[in-house]
Amino acid sequence: MIQTMPHIHLEYSDNLQPFDAKPVLLALNRAFFQSGHAGAALDIKSRAVCHQDYVIGLEQDSGQAYVHAKFSLLAGRSLAVQQEISALLLAALREHVPARAGLSIQLCVEMLEMNKETYSKQIVK
Repeated sequence: MIQTMPHIHLEYSDNLQPFDAKPVLLALNRAFFQSGHAGAALDIKSRAVCHQDYVIGLEQDSGQAYVHAKFSLLAGRSLAVQQEISALLLAALREHVPARAGLSIQLCVEMLEMNKETYSKQIVK
């Protein structure tokens, strides 16, 4: 098993407020862990950031919103495995991001590889 050291960065537009990101982060962590491609559950780290300054399309107020998950893991997974993980995370977003009246919400997952030779980690106790 390749060590994954996954990081999930969830970004979303502020027109989704109120938006409780923690249940979505937990759902993403669980989806990845249950995929069978994870090492230890404690290695999965996720966080969320709400963006106030963004433009979708060509209008300032386009009735558009987004939730974008950037999933970073150590390099070495095949394209097929990355596609599988991406699909699982997108399904978790679909399940945990409710529709909003008057908004079209773009749900996205971006897979990123971290270089094994330059990734550093230390646990301090």
